[in-house]
Amino acid sequence: MRTLRYLALLALVLIIAGCGAAPQTAATPIVQPTTAAEAPAATSAATTEATPEATAAATTEATTEPTTAATEPVMGGTVTRAITAEPTSLDPHAAPGSGQNIILPYIFDTLIFRDMDNTYKPYLAKSWEISEDGLTVTFTLRDDVTFHDGTPLNADAVVFTFNRFKDAKTSSGEGLAMMTGVEAVDAYTVRFTFSAPSAVFFSTLVTPYAGIVSPTAVEAEGDAFGQQPVGSGPFKIAEWQQGTAVVLERNPDYKWSPETISNPGAPYIDNVVFKVIPDAATQLAALQAGEVDLIFVNSPNHISKLTEDSTVQLIETQLNSMVYLGFNCAKAPFDDVKVRQALSHAINKDEILLAALNGMGQVAFAPMAPTLPGFDASLKDLELGYDPAKATELLTEAGFAPGPDGTMTKDDQALNLVLLTFARAPNEDVATLIQNQLKAIGVNVEIQQFDTATAAKAATEGQFHLILWRYDRNDADVLNVNLHSDRIGSSNRFGYSNPEVDALLDQAAQELDETKRAALYVEAQKLIMPDAPWQPLYIPVDVLAISKRVEGFHLASMGRILLNEAQVVAP
Repeated sequence: MRTLRYLALLALVLIIAGCGAAPQTAATPIVQPTTAAEAPAATSAATTEATPEATAAATTEATTEPTTAATEPVMGGTVTRAITAEPTSLDPHAAPGSGQNIILPYIFDTLIFRDMDNTYKPYLAKSWEISEDGLTVTFTLRDDVTFHDGTPLNADAVVFTFNRFKDAKTSSGEGLAMMTGVEAVDAYTVRFTFSAPSAVFFSTLVTPYAGIVSPTAVEAEGDAFGQQPVGSGPFKIAEWQQGTAVVLERNPDYKWSPETISNPGAPYIDNVVFKVIPDAATQLAALQAGEVDLIFVNSPNHISKLTEDSTVQLIETQLNSMVYLGFNCAKAPFDDVKVRQALSHAINKDEILLAALNGMGQVAFAPMAPTLPGFDASLKDLELGYDPAKATELLTEAGFAPGPDGTMTKDDQALNLVLLTFARAPNEDVATLIQNQLKAIGVNVEIQQFDTATAAKAATEGQFHLILWRYDRNDADVLNVNLHSDRIGSSNRFGYSNPEVDALLDQAAQELDETKRAALYVEAQKLIMPDAPWQPLYIPVDVLAISKRVEGFHLASMGRILLNEAQVVAP
């Protein structure tokens, strides 16, 4: 593991992440925050090679080397991770919820695995073949895999899983929209068919929601399967302490790790515990007290405290993520594009980055994160940048004028807005800065901050004017998921609709050539940016804080932490 170094290097890391043909996200030990001036935006387009493998930026592998001899791993022990919210279900085909995607990969295996270099590797499937027209994908499965209940993981189980996954009609299964069928060719061969080529099928297969479930257990447990999940993963459910923790135990029969893991067999540790701790400050205290071994840190103040703790190592990770301010286009006054543009011009992103984040991050200007194909630095020219005078001008054009107290008013209605966000650092600080910045142009904002589940429900139901939100997506299809009019009422929380954008997104979803696909997303963004359904704010940096008593862990794509080789080397 590389030694800790000052976060002044973060500027260089972020420039590298935003430039070049196939950017990789960082996994770098850190100490001190930098400033906005030291972290300029990327200066070139970022696209990936034209293969189905390259559909998301992977986090550079971060591992610790065990101090013991490789032939004698330390066996036993428990690794405890803090999670902000308890999942409502551990059924991969239930509606996605907070905490669920963190735990699922330990219980369920997927057909393929995304490696650190963005390529897809064999996992439950030994190999696969794509037809020339892109309408058929055939997988050959391993024949030695069993579920936790002892039943075989075969072609019938895969067919059962994907029919169930598609029928669930959850947002996590949107990548199967063009799948018309799945069939067992023989006991260990599965064929998928599509109505049109699907550019997002492979990236869907590596999500936690595509884990293969035991048909026997699903049929036996019924609705209770989400509390008693049965997969084939390296760990299995041991105990669910409602409201407190989810406890997993090692699967002693496991012998099919993806090839990126040198230990093909069962994990060395006995248990993984996911402890529910909603408050970030309490998570920090628990880590420093030795009550948990692993947390993700978003607060610059907490990071500063941890840099002085010799028992903890910090690893910086930049995911395929963006934080943005969204507008409810279906609700007045944001059904008027001039009002959306006005408030976009009122946001000072540099101030947010410096004041709320201590410079940790990168100012965003386009809807696509720089680590995703379809990002193009030339879109900077279309940014609705900070310009309070322009903001006031646009509000005036939209029919607003200052009232007696300075609040912008139209038809005797003051411009009083509700900003919705969820309880996660540094959202409160960012929301307060936005509140102050909008106040400066005569717009009043009430901040409503809820737990993740409550906030997500309110967002989906459109109970907001403004929304401070974040996306974490492993594919450029993030635009389709969030802004296609077909998704209004579900993942399109903004009520945004533009038929020209829809057409480009539909075309991109079927384009298997990554270069052509990226170009389509660039064209879509050229239409989206002046429509202003959201104002991109910044690219966040997440920090993994992990106790030095845990060695041998791997940090993979999208912040996934693999514990197949983890060892607890101290009490």
